[in-house]
Amino acid sequence: MKERFQNLIELLSFRNMWDDQEEEDWEDYDRKEEYVSGDEYADDTRRRAGISTEVLYLIIAGLVIIAVSAYTVMSHRHLYTGYVITESYEAEDIVGTRYEKLGSGFVKYGSDGVTYVTGRNETQWSTAYTIETPVTSICADTMLIYEQQGYTVEVLNSDGVLGSFQTDFPIMRAEVAKNGVSALMLKDGSDARIRLTSTDGTTLAEVKTTLEDQGYPLAMDLSSDALNLIVSLAKIGSGTVDSSIVFYNFSSAAQADDSHLVSSTEYRDRIFPYVCFATDKIPVAVGDSGFVTFTTSKHPEEKKSVHISGEILSLFHNEDYLGVVLSSDSATERYHMLVYNYSGKVTADITFNNGYSEVKMDSGEILFNDSGHIMAFTPTGIARLDTDCDRQISEFVKIPGFRKYALLTNSGMYRIRAE
Repeated sequence: MKERFQNLIELLSFRNMWDDQEEEDWEDYDRKEEYVSGDEYADDTRRRAGISTEVLYLIIAGLVIIAVSAYTVMSHRHLYTGYVITESYEAEDIVGTRYEKLGSGFVKYGSDGVTYVTGRNETQWSTAYTIETPVTSICADTMLIYEQQGYTVEVLNSDGVLGSFQTDFPIMRAEVAKNGVSALMLKDGSDARIRLTSTDGTTLAEVKTTLEDQGYPLAMDLSSDALNLIVSLAKIGSGTVDSSIVFYNFSSAAQADDSHLVSSTEYRDRIFPYVCFATDKIPVAVGDSGFVTFTTSKHPEEKKSVHISGEILSLFHNEDYLGVVLSSDSATERYHMLVYNYSGKVTADITFNNGYSEVKMDSGEILFNDSGHIMAFTPTGIARLDTDCDRQISEFVKIPGFRKYALLTNSGMYRIRAE
């Protein structure tokens, strides 16, 4: 495509066109001065040219625009099977260090502390803690690190630590809002407490669920403004496992009592192990046979239910799309990927064979990482990158720019461009 584009430019060279025409014209005149300044030849010159300079410019510009547009379209639909390293920043991180993209930089964290670095691997700040099994939650530029089945919580953003505190009950799950407010699911014997806390651990609100009455909480998510909470509860009945998708509202105008409960939708013989706010206006519950979206009225209710056939192996989403990876029925391909918008329309339906250990949506692309192999797709199913890597990759992320990505490893950070 590049060669064709170059040839087109050469063929359309205005200078060459004019020079060739001009040499032919010189042969028809005895005196060049008369051609350059004589009025008697002016009309004949326009007649011989056959086309005005302005029109010629427009034709050339149009052809160049068409060629550039065609090249751009082909580039965006092309599958790149290799890459070049454009920048590298060496570092020696201990084995077991994990990485998360946060703001314009990256968080490195492990059992003994957390460090924030720029996109060039320059340390901005760090803090120590002791968390045996750290788990994270991210909302915009805010991150929460907590100890699963432990008591420690760290809240931070790209500027530093916003707060750290200890809980009085073991933490089962935790989610964070953009302002640093956290929702903690705490184990209280056979029951659970869901507690809303400030960055210093102060309790802002609390609700309690009992296994006998409401069921066991499987999942939850907090809206980015910390005003709404969605919770998935499972309850074992007579031979079935039923579910409830429950909404709580923590605004002062929501209701007068302390329950904060605003709606509950029941599902028979279904479970929903994952819930989220794709945006504050799009609550979603993902179950064993599909996903459901809800309204965000004063009393949220089911808006759209989408059925998915097959066992869901992996889930990924952003504010516009939700995707799943299933086992494929194909004899030659191992996996089947489906991507939906939140209206329930399928935007991508493809199969692939390469294994993966992680899949996520990042900056509008679907990224697969298998440590030594990476793949990237668009939400409409266009395969953008599929290549092996000569290093063990801990984190594969999208960075600004077409075909630009970053690989994070224990030995450093590498910016790459797909080729």
